[in-house]
Amino acid sequence: MIKVSYNVLGSVVYLAGLTLVLKFPGQQSMVGSQLFEAYSWPSEGPFDLSNIWFVAAGIQFIGVLLLLKWFTGEYPAFRKKFRYVEPVILMAAVIVPSIAVNNLFKMGEDVYAYSGQSGADAVQYIQEESSCTEWTDKEIVECSIVLRNIQHNSQQINLVFPENGLIREKVTTAYLQKREKKVIKVSFSPGELKSPDEIPIFQIES
Repeated sequence: MIKVSYNVLGSVVYLAGLTLVLKFPGQQSMVGSQLFEAYSWPSEGPFDLSNIWFVAAGIQFIGVLLLLKWFTGEYPAFRKKFRYVEPVILMAAVIVPSIAVNNLFKMGEDVYAYSGQSGADAVQYIQEESSCTEWTDKEIVECSIVLRNIQHNSQQINLVFPENGLIREKVTTAYLQKREKKVIKVSFSPGELKSPDEIPIFQIES
């Protein structure tokens, strides 16, 4: 008779589900997306969510239940003590790790891409988190430009907006602490911008 080690089985099942929603450095999509595409499985699910997330969450949920079964047998007193917070633990175990690990992968990929760089070359512009807002009451357009200093030391940089994006050139100075991610707010009058809905072209200079 084979004895089942629920701690090992639960860990393997949980990691299999977690792997489906990971996007490893250098990859353009999650592991699950590549798997679904390879076997021509439908990835679009209900509520505008991907089936990949539902499958991964289900597998992770089973893995956590197996680990809880092992935990109950090994530490019955603790199970009784924490049984009221089990739903929260289950939800956190399914949602948090995938987000945290993917963020770590992304951060590591960025650090590797900018390794060996110095000065302005070591400052990353995070375009997807940057945006512009037009304040009609103040008659200004405020652009929030998100930058990350990859260097291990603080530095002062200039954001140079050339004339091909503005009516006339504009320079904004910012100070970044080491490894700091910072939102730089730059204000323009509507007359300065050729396109008020978009962040104008700029260069980062030391």
